[in-house]
Amino acid sequence: MTHPAAEPVKRINFIGAIESLIEATNAFKNVRAILLLGMTFICAALIGVMFSMLGNSTGSVALMGLGGLLAFLVIFYGTNAVGILLMRETQGQPVNAIMDAVLISLFTSHRLIAVVALEFLIFLLALLVIAIVLFVCKIPVLGPFLYTFVFPVTALLLGALVFSLFYVMLPLAGPAVWSGSNVFQVVARLNMIARTKLVSVILLEVLLFFIAGFAATLIIMVVVTGGLMTTGLSANILDMGGAGMGGIANLLAAMGGSGYTLAGGIGGGLLLAIAAVIPGLIFTKGMCIIYLDATKDVDFAQAEASINQGLASVKRKAEEARDRARALSEQHTPAVVAVAALTCPGCRLPISADDVFCGNCAHKLK
Repeated sequence: MTHPAAEPVKRINFIGAIESLIEATNAFKNVRAILLLGMTFICAALIGVMFSMLGNSTGSVALMGLGGLLAFLVIFYGTNAVGILLMRETQGQPVNAIMDAVLISLFTSHRLIAVVALEFLIFLLALLVIAIVLFVCKIPVLGPFLYTFVFPVTALLLGALVFSLFYVMLPLAGPAVWSGSNVFQVVARLNMIARTKLVSVILLEVLLFFIAGFAATLIIMVVVTGGLMTTGLSANILDMGGAGMGGIANLLAAMGGSGYTLAGGIGGGLLLAIAAVIPGLIFTKGMCIIYLDATKDVDFAQAEASINQGLASVKRKAEEARDRARALSEQHTPAVVAVAALTCPGCRLPISADDVFCGNCAHKLK
């Protein structure tokens, strides 16, 4: 008797994924992403400083808190706009203009907050269920026997849940939103990735950490080496205090005393900002690559349909409970008979149903 061949489980192509992750180092070529991320941090810093100054001058803590909130929103929507640019580039689609990416971020980034809230809610519900099971284990005599099996099972479940949350749900939620999925599509896809490709995704993320860390180290070495050499040449050529390392020390000691020194300080700050931004872009693009590789050739229709059915069931039960509550309320509400007040057609004063003439104006009623 022959059995039909089981459908092979689709796995991540590690060779192709590694090659794609190495391509993430080209993120520094995306000038729009660099400009947008730089403008995001500059605007957030200006907002924070401005509201801090206003709060200090007026003694208002609320203004300082408002400034912090606005700065956070600028960073949140700005970094998501950068993610959208990098996701379009990774997908091979035409890259959006900076303002288009910002507008898309303003209309879609709230999905990321909803996804994170739902995932943490799932985690809290799991903790609640495990706590209830542990309370059951307090039963005398039977409790220790149950705990023998409850402990390893709950330990494995919590460990897998934490790894899924911090290595799949949270890191890949951004790329899932940037790819255009709505909240429930994101939850369904991330849950399926966590169930079927948890180890593969973690391995790729570890590799991405090494690639981004190596790129950051290399960039720092380039910036420091070039900065020291340029500072030494500037000290000699621009006549800013001698030659060699002594000239560099004199140049650094003269901060604020020369237009060249001020310009060099501003330029050095921009250089350091760019050097700090590029590893972040590499990591963000790498996460986009990992997400696309994990979702390649995977049919999420069943997972999304399951979530939609669950939501429909919850909605139906809520409507049934509301209808039941309304019916009970109507059963216990005493009937009120509305009696229309009788008035005389002539003088409009109250009369009774038995009156033949109005007692006020003698108008004949019957």
